[in-house]
Amino acid sequence: MPIDFPCFPVLVQEKILDLLELYDLYNFSETSKWSRSLSQRSAKLHEGKIELTNRGECLELTYESWSHPHEDFIINLELKDSKFENVEKYLNVRHSSLFADVTLSYYYSTPFGSAFLTLVPLLQLRYPIKECSMHGFNNNEEIVRTMMTIKKAQSLWLSCGSTEGLEDNFDFKTPFTESLEYETLTIQFAEWLLAWHVINVFKNCHTIMLLDALSEEAEVIEILKGWKKESTIRSMAFYFVPTGSIEAFGAKMVEINAPPVKEDREGSYSRSMRSDCSFWLLQQDNTNAQVLISIEPLDNGEEMSFRMNKYFKLVPEENVPV
Repeated sequence: MPIDFPCFPVLVQEKILDLLELYDLYNFSETSKWSRSLSQRSAKLHEGKIELTNRGECLELTYESWSHPHEDFIINLELKDSKFENVEKYLNVRHSSLFADVTLSYYYSTPFGSAFLTLVPLLQLRYPIKECSMHGFNNNEEIVRTMMTIKKAQSLWLSCGSTEGLEDNFDFKTPFTESLEYETLTIQFAEWLLAWHVINVFKNCHTIMLLDALSEEAEVIEILKGWKKESTIRSMAFYFVPTGSIEAFGAKMVEINAPPVKEDREGSYSRSMRSDCSFWLLQQDNTNAQVLISIEPLDNGEEMSFRMNKYFKLVPEENVPV
């Protein structure tokens, strides 16, 4: 027999709504203005994330609740006529102003064109993308298109190679008309990147990991000079080819007012490094922000690992041997 929900005492109503899962509470809130108003309080209790993952011919939607522990709620949405049916229906939960603490993540590893059939409509509907992972396509234009389309995602992992002969057939500078704003940016096969991108396109990012990137030493110094003038980057890592010894590199660091320092290994936040790793303290001109720059020779003897880290602890000067 149906129960007249409004007949329950207010405290009982609130208790019932507090126990509802995300989708159930959303469906209840859509039945009337009264129900939406009543749902506001309980909606604030929900924290979690919605993940969209490609699984061949279907899109898997998973809701993970951090505030209402239960097994992950999984929905498989079939791909028909190049559109994932019911995506908007389920993502209305995230779009709803009720659920400000529910985030959206998007993972895709099939051809890039298919990925955008789902991603672009979500962005047009103002669904903010917190995390995005795109894999498996080799096309310069599509690399740029991805980064510009998802320019304000909190985290982007881009794993895709550039088109063969990129120096001759594509200019990576021109399409980037504004700086990107990722909290974390990870690019695999990033050999196409130049110092210009880090200084101008990535300057408003926070953490940058460039995998398989191999820069020249002159570009490293150029990046650091650009960082001193203006940048929100506080963590960065890549490999580079030195032109000489560590001492020669250190002389260039001193020229840009980055004195050599000694990191306190026992109190350090960083990973363990070789004993021949060298450190410099770099300070930004406009913010006085400080980062620790370290370079570490690799086993192949030809390359070095570059790292920028805002978390560090130095050995007191009086304990540094002269």
